[in-house]
Amino acid sequence: MRAGDTGSNGGWQFAMSHSAPGGLREIWNDVAAGLAERGRIVTRFVLYPDGLRGDGKDAAREGWHHLLDHRPSGLLRQAALLWALVAWIRRTRPEVIVTAMPYANVAVAIAATLARTGTRIVATHHSPIDTHGFAIARLDSVTGKLPSVAAIVCVSRAVAASVADRAGGYRRKCRVIHNALPRNIEGAIDHLRVDEGVSPIPGRCVAVGRLSQQKNYPLLLQAFARMGTGSLDIVGSGEDEAALRSLAHNLGLDSRVRFLGQMGREQALRIVAQAQVFVQVSLYEGHSLALIEASRMGLPLVVSDIPVQSEAITMTDGSLAGQVVPLDRPDILAEVLSGLLADDATRARWAAKARLVGLAASNAVMIDAYEELLLQCTCLGMAST
Repeated sequence: MRAGDTGSNGGWQFAMSHSAPGGLREIWNDVAAGLAERGRIVTRFVLYPDGLRGDGKDAAREGWHHLLDHRPSGLLRQAALLWALVAWIRRTRPEVIVTAMPYANVAVAIAATLARTGTRIVATHHSPIDTHGFAIARLDSVTGKLPSVAAIVCVSRAVAASVADRAGGYRRKCRVIHNALPRNIEGAIDHLRVDEGVSPIPGRCVAVGRLSQQKNYPLLLQAFARMGTGSLDIVGSGEDEAALRSLAHNLGLDSRVRFLGQMGREQALRIVAQAQVFVQVSLYEGHSLALIEASRMGLPLVVSDIPVQSEAITMTDGSLAGQVVPLDRPDILAEVLSGLLADDATRARWAAKARLVGLAASNAVMIDAYEELLLQCTCLGMAST
């Protein structure tokens, strides 16, 4: 049965809290499709559509099943969601459910315990645990120790370090599986570089990601105001768009900064290919797909000085394939960006290093790792029934 088929019994399921567009949905689509190509029965579901960022119809077209048609609020609706989850698990009887997003990690683990079908849960963390809400993080520390939870995946060593103070029963379940790009995106990037030879626009920088507090865009805009030259493309949409546009206007950046909004993946890749420098100064990340894309594209990388970002640009010899900047120093960011834009040789040196890091993030390795883990969890579940 193909990925996304909601009528299957058994097999493996991939779940999230909601179906808003983003890197996580892309990762689960990719892993599910890769496993289905290997003959695995794979289903994908979410608890509810995001509401604020879409009604879930686009996700449904991709094969995602929604348990509820709206986000639950209040204790009664939360209870209804939990029992809908229990009913789903009893009806589909999956061998393993791989969950993502803090709410789904907790809710699905509880539902699997109540369903008593022998279903095993693999919870995944795509950002450091201290970026989650306090209450949900505390619940996760409990549900992660339930017998139904067979493994906990962190998408980077830095994310894994964020749960180092959890109890031993929790930590022993943890392992790291790094994110990677879908194969078609790897191919699209290589096509842009080699076959089309898209040329960068002199002085152009690019940032990709949701217009939210996490991405720390005010720092980037303040840095550009100090630079005096250069242009910036920002790909993405989000709740901070109006505030960021206002800030750009107040800083006199109307003619130098373009807010391009949400784009299709390949359209966004073309925008990235037209830049000379990729910049991502996020307050936190997990293992950013946009950063992997830029690395494979061979763009010089400028990222925030946080452990997750440093890990993402670390080469096999331990050296960095990009430059790191403080979270709160627009003057330093402006200096780094100006230096890259002004010096062809420096830019070429950093571009070559970035390309090596991008090539090392292998899709096949990621699919292999998930398949091996889910087979282990399937055997564990069979042994317990």
